[in-house]
Amino acid sequence: MEHKNHDKVFFINFSVVLGILTAIAVAIGTVANILAPAPDQGAKEQLEALTKRIEPVSQAITDQAELDKLNTASDRPAMSGEQVVTKVCGACHGSGMLGAPKTGDKAAWGARLQAQGGADGLAAAAIKGKNAMPPRGGDPSLSDDEIKAAIKVLMGEA
Repeated sequence: MEHKNHDKVFFINFSVVLGILTAIAVAIGTVANILAPAPDQGAKEQLEALTKRIEPVSQAITDQAELDKLNTASDRPAMSGEQVVTKVCGACHGSGMLGAPKTGDKAAWGARLQAQGGADGLAAAAIKGKNAMPPRGGDPSLSDDEIKAAIKVLMGEA
């Protein structure tokens, strides 16, 4: 059984294999186009989500005039002492982090009260910042009255 047309048989077999592979590639491409969303679908939402993820966590204000303007321009209603403690003070004073007197610890707060010369001295130290505590507990928008109310809550008087 000798074939005289080896080239013709090879060409036919090769064409069949190539046709099958082409059909498979077209089928895969069609399925991919059906399942994948269009390139511009959801682009706006993705861009907004990306922008939100990479926005700065905070901003350093180095100009004293800007800091003063920020301190006086509070658009929010005044917070109670409890709210200030929950929002700003509780992270450190709740656990006693870095030597901060714990909320309601009468002995620790009594010693601080005596050392600072009363509640007004404690408020002045909180406004200025003390040891690891930044000025105004790290929230420059807190008013003096809010800080004084928070100190009363921290000492367990409110």
